Amino acid sequence: MARPFVPSPQQQEFFTWISDGQGSCVLEAVAGSGKTTTLIESLKLMQGTVFFGAYNKKIAEEIKVRAPQRDGLYVSTMHAAGFKAWRRVAPHVKVESNKCRDIYREACTRNPQYGPFEGPVLELVSYAKQAAVGVLSNMSPNDEQVWLKLIDHFDVETQDSDRLIIALAKKLLTKSIELDTQVIDFDDMIYAPLIHKVRPYEHDWVLIDEAQDTNASRRALALCMLKRGGRLVAVGDRHQAIYGFTGADADALDLIGKAVSAVQMPLTVTYRCPKAVVNHARNFVKHIEAHETAPEGKVTSFTETPELALTAFAKPGDAILCRFNAPLIETAYSFIAAGVPAKVEGREIGTGLKTLACRWKVKTYTALRDRLDAYRERETAKFRAKEQESRAAAIEDKVQCLLVLLDRVSKIDPKPADGVERLCTEIDTIFGDNVGAECVLLSTIHKSKGREWDRVLWLQTGPSKWARKAWELDQENNLCYVAATRAKDELVLINMK
Repeated sequence: MARPFVPSPQQQEFFTWISDGQGSCVLEAVAGSGKTTTLIESLKLMQGTVFFGAYNKKIAEEIKVRAPQRDGLYVSTMHAAGFKAWRRVAPHVKVESNKCRDIYREACTRNPQYGPFEGPVLELVSYAKQAAVGVLSNMSPNDEQVWLKLIDHFDVETQDSDRLIIALAKKLLTKSIELDTQVIDFDDMIYAPLIHKVRPYEHDWVLIDEAQDTNASRRALALCMLKRGGRLVAVGDRHQAIYGFTGADADALDLIGKAVSAVQMPLTVTYRCPKAVVNHARNFVKHIEAHETAPEGKVTSFTETPELALTAFAKPGDAILCRFNAPLIETAYSFIAAGVPAKVEGREIGTGLKTLACRWKVKTYTALRDRLDAYRERETAKFRAKEQESRAAAIEDKVQCLLVLLDRVSKIDPKPADGVERLCTEIDTIFGDNVGAECVLLSTIHKSKGREWDRVLWLQTGPSKWARKAWELDQENNLCYVAATRAKDELVLINMK
């Protein structure tokens, strides 16, 4: 029989604010602080209609199962809520993930000289939709500075053709908007109702989970969903903001708090991490606290020696985390060679590696290595000169991953008919999604967010050498905090050779 829920003093203060207070709130919750439980319990106290904005579909389904059964409660992702509003206007609209790509390629049949710019133009248009360009008063699509800031902030590779790419992005965005009643992509699910001023369903309460990872379009839609006089609760942890490179705003909590004049309330006690792990996590976030009943737990260090290898120390069910992918792949192969099942989490990472490997029409391992080395040298130098450090770091990691994989397949199959095809087969083998407990799981810290394991082994590579901008440096610190707080029992710091 489940134990009855007994709120902590901080949770009780939040519940009292719901019942007796007024206005909106930013609830800052440290890792493992029971924020989902807190939100579910708060639903019992909220009067009127309530929208619970979950960060992704999986979380939305979990909330639906756990939430109290009551009238006027709507749980979905922000994308689903936006799509629901847009279908009132365009009931027969189709969802096509490659909408903008198809528009661009059709235009290139008339202007083939623009074909090489497809990647950066599509990337820039996606960021523009997420940034609510054309929706917010300070984000006019006719203002070149708006586009230049997006290029700079997200390190969009413009091939030294900023003005041309901005001009092409403007045209693509305009055409995309014109076709919104016929076809939309994932970004349009939120962007279309905003740009066409279609009001979504309004609610007395709007809850935004993982608010630190929201972008301008998500926040704008949430505000449109709030009735006049309604109350908004944004829940998140600014120290777990690690997706700035994907379109999320590093200062998202502050932006939404300012928009609704929200009060600030904390949840600083973690129920996940033992005391030793919390003490280590305080190196990155000072205010996290262990619960008084938390076990002591362990934080230990491990250095490989001839007498003790990592493959003998780790066991299936453990999670090995790292800032970068390349060390994970090398480590995974050491486990496979030792007969220990291991997988690298993230099938989409493997897809990106295959795309890079197939970029050139070569078939031998040697030719691909030569192309990769030249590509790395050229592209990282270019981005470093433009101070686009995160882009340089991504290229460095991708190339190094492929070189590690090439070393592996060249030993297994030295002279295949098509070396790139053989490499892609190996990539499919090593990468997976939702890796089970029967394997040693290897994951980037980014992929580990929202998850937990009894024992976490953290490969100590240090922060990215490419992080230079203030928001990039902040997120490097945040990554350390996320890695440390995945452990429920033991955190092992792995000293890299």
